[in-house]
Parts: sequence; C-alpha cells; structure tokens
Amino acid sequence: MSRRPIPPARALAMLAVLALLAGCSTLSPYSRLTKLDLALSAGERVNPDLNGRPSPVVVRLFELKHPVAFENADFFSLYERPKETLDPDLVTSEELELRPGERVELKLSVEEGSRYVGVLAAYRDLGEASWRYVVPVTAKELTRVELKLGQKGIQNAGELLGKAGDAR
Repeated sequence: MSRRPIPPARALAMLAVLALLAGCSTLSPYSRLTKLDLALSAGERVNPDLNGRPSPVVVRLFELKHPVAFENADFFSLYERPKETLDPDLVTSEELELRPGERVELKLSVEEGSRYVGVLAAYRDLGEASWRYVVPVTAKELTRVELKLGQKGIQNAGELLGKAGDAR
C-alpha cells in the first residue's frame, strides 16, 4: 500500500482550518468577560429572632468600581439609599433572600469597570453580626467564592478552611 503525499494547497487549507478552530476559543467574546461564581450558603441557625429561631436573611449584592464607600458606610445608608451612598462607584445591584439551610449558586457576568462585589446581609442583630463582605474580582477572568452566612455574619468558606488547616 503506497501513501500519496498531501498536495501543498490542501495541507495549507487544513492548517488554516486548524488555526481558525484554535483561535475561536481565544477570540470568543465570552472568554474576555469578567465572571463571578458566587455560592451563598445560609446556616441552619442563621439570623435568629428574639426567641432564638432561625429566620431568612435578605442579601444584597453591589457591583463596585472601588470598595471604599461600601466599606465605610453604615448599614442603613447602604440598605435604604445605596445609589446615593455608593455613587459614583456603584455599577449595579441585586437582591435575594436566603432561608435557613438554603444554598444558592450564582453565575454572574460582572459589568465592565466593576472590580469588587460588596455583599450586604440584613441581619436582625446588626451589632453582633459581620453584615458586610467585599469580594475582589479579577478583570477578564473567572473568580470563584463561597460565602457562608451564619449566626455571627458572613464568612468566606475558603478562609474558614484555611483557619481549620492552621489549627492542626
């Protein structure tokens, strides 16, 4: 059985097709988006009421250009007047409610110019809870974060794992 050589024009065409296929993944507009995979988990005993019963907690997400105004504002300014309080750093926001024991996984395309996502949780006892958290997002990449909402506030699950590993 003899092998026939591939004609140069055909070989060139095959190389061009391969180059185009390889370029599709890197030239895709979706590969240049800033994305955030955010998992929010509410503990079984989250946001206890006056009788110690767990209660749902309202969570607001704020896409921000800079986190300073979010980090320095009081809860009620952020909750009642977010646009005025965070201007000009606020890009967009959304709200959701988590019930005790509930887990939500969000896949967000972060707007151009956003470099942080501020997370605010409306705990009943604000004085005893860490009610705000800032997630830095890397431009044109995927950032993955898991936050746990417990009795005492918002915590990064990755940081909790790191602390548990340090305790060994």
